[in-house]
Amino acid sequence: EDDLRAAVSVVGQEAPLFHGTLTENLRLGAPDATPDALGAVARICGVDTVADALPDGFDTPVGERGATLSGGQRARVALARALLSGPRVLVLDETTAHLDHRGDAELARALAAGSATRATLVIAHRPATVRRADRIAVLDGGRIVEEGTWDELIRADGPLTRLFAHERSPDAGLRESAAPPR
Repeated sequence: EDDLRAAVSVVGQEAPLFHGTLTENLRLGAPDATPDALGAVARICGVDTVADALPDGFDTPVGERGATLSGGQRARVALARALLSGPRVLVLDETTAHLDHRGDAELARALAAGSATRATLVIAHRPATVRRADRIAVLDGGRIVEEGTWDELIRADGPLTRLFAHERSPDAGLRESAAPPR
């Protein structure tokens, strides 16, 4: 069980932060991480920019549940914390949902840099996020109903294409922000 916990990091849509400083929240992922390792991960995830905007930088308290940070900033901190632990498997469950498209793309580039040493499973409904995946599995009712690359699935005009077409349709209303069935 300890080996599994050390090998896998999960970052969900709601990034749990705790009362304490930005540094203390990052160190939850790897309490013994060196300052250099912490700085490198902070740069990769854009947390250094977040810290630069805070009154005491990395020593700024973030408040209970990260109340002083935006949803996108909390997502960056949670992702940095997960990467700091050096997982072999990284599971991102709607992690970038609170980021704008630019922030989502920035984190995707950052994740690509270390992808040779880990497997990353991304659960997402944003087309730009899904499109970056090497392999895509479309789930419906808990079952895989389609699998392949973005180009293969778009050409197949199957469940993935219908899902994104439905989310873009005028009668979909607020569904655009809702996650598809998994």
